[in-house]
Amino acid sequence: MKKSLFLLIPFVLLFVTVLHAQSKTTVADSTRHEYYRNSIDFSPISPLIKIYGLHFNHKFTSKDEYILGVGYMNIHYDFGNTNSPSLIFGYRRYLWRNLHIEYQLWPCYDEFWEKNERKIYKSFDVWNEFRLGYQFNFKIAQQPFYTSIQWPFGFGLYASNKPKSFKDHEKENRFFYQFPLLFLGVRF
Repeated sequence: MKKSLFLLIPFVLLFVTVLHAQSKTTVADSTRHEYYRNSIDFSPISPLIKIYGLHFNHKFTSKDEYILGVGYMNIHYDFGNTNSPSLIFGYRRYLWRNLHIEYQLWPCYDEFWEKNERKIYKSFDVWNEFRLGYQFNFKIAQQPFYTSIQWPFGFGLYASNKPKSFKDHEKENRFFYQFPLLFLGVRF
């Protein structure tokens, strides 16, 4: 028993040393987000929430990306609906592996249709959103793709010309948070 234990200890030490050495070895994995500097993504669930966005992401350090994009909001309420094209400016910071936090600013021009008054209110709005997310990388035909699941939390920063019905609604529903968002993207 002692002899087999004596032989087992060096084997276990060798095994642990090899595993430790392999964990420190870095191999250029082309599916990892560090390998590519640019990506484009969109959300396939946009038709459900009536908020559309197309993002161009550029990695300027191994943990930081800026986000530029275009967006469109067509949210329907009982009292009217938005018709709001937008620009998107954002920043993403990777915290650990593919876990990230993100901030987006959406300055937009809104033509809000008020149903009760049958009137269009033209306004300039600024919305902002904080997100916590995680990305999963994969390849299709040697092309790197990713999917990102993000949980958003946001609120309007500024609205210039809105009807009273919208202002009343915003007082009661100042913050918006919803089910997690899903994004699909391609890296290059």
